[in-house]
Amino acid sequence: MNRVGIRMQDLFDESILRQKVEAALEVKNQTLLKIYNRRAVAAEEVMEELLAHVERVRPMVLDTSLVLSDALDDDKVVLFEAGQATLLDVDHGTYPFVTSSNATSGGACTGSGVPPTRIDRVIAILKAYTTRVGEGPFPTELEDENGEFLRSQGGEYGTTTGRPRRCGWLDVVIGRYAQRINGVTDFVITKLDILTGLETIPVCVAYDVHGERFDEMPVNQSDFHHAKPIYEELPGWSEDISKCQTFDELPANAQAYVLRVEELIGARVSAIGVGPGRTETIQRFSLLGEDDV
Repeated sequence: MNRVGIRMQDLFDESILRQKVEAALEVKNQTLLKIYNRRAVAAEEVMEELLAHVERVRPMVLDTSLVLSDALDDDKVVLFEAGQATLLDVDHGTYPFVTSSNATSGGACTGSGVPPTRIDRVIAILKAYTTRVGEGPFPTELEDENGEFLRSQGGEYGTTTGRPRRCGWLDVVIGRYAQRINGVTDFVITKLDILTGLETIPVCVAYDVHGERFDEMPVNQSDFHHAKPIYEELPGWSEDISKCQTFDELPANAQAYVLRVEELIGARVSAIGVGPGRTETIQRFSLLGEDDV
């Protein structure tokens, strides 16, 4: 944002690189010395380190947007993958409890140089229940035995830290918001098997905010913070679904759960995770936009 970054192309012009390194260090060294009482960084040290990598990276640096455009012209499949969830988007998420970039589908365009008119499918991952890491509003959060059930059955602990994730029932208000913001064409519901054994499964279909019903995400962050979930109870199932290979093999109540969620979120559910293994996924529709599977 301050426009003082050093870009990969700067490595190939030593004069420009030196000017940018010296300009950046002029500010950074003041911070190191006066705030942190640390040794200043010498521009020559940084230059030496950066220039040592030039020849190695030179053949890897191309006009990425052109490479991708050519691939699309040749009818190749180009896949962009987001690393965060919609509510962690810096503009459209639960600010300030967000990441520092655009994790929504529009970020694929700004990051790649591929225009939005060339993106023909947007696939969203939606757990059969809701989880969140860290702080931020979470209307369906469960701080009881149900929350512990979802956490333990779903293995909801941080991969690196082991920190327990916050768990709650599925929130389709957020699902609809994600569908609209991202232009989702297909949802993949994961961890449906975790709900096995529950007699009934609540799904949040709206919010109550100080007595007023909200069927969509409140515009005001304070309203969202005070939102209380309005649930629709769906019947559960007890059968093991981890070996199901087709949608029709799922128990009737599991099928009904998926179909109701599909109706509420506004886009089709094209795949369903029924276990942790790579093969434990039911593909209901093609994610490439071809005919039904």
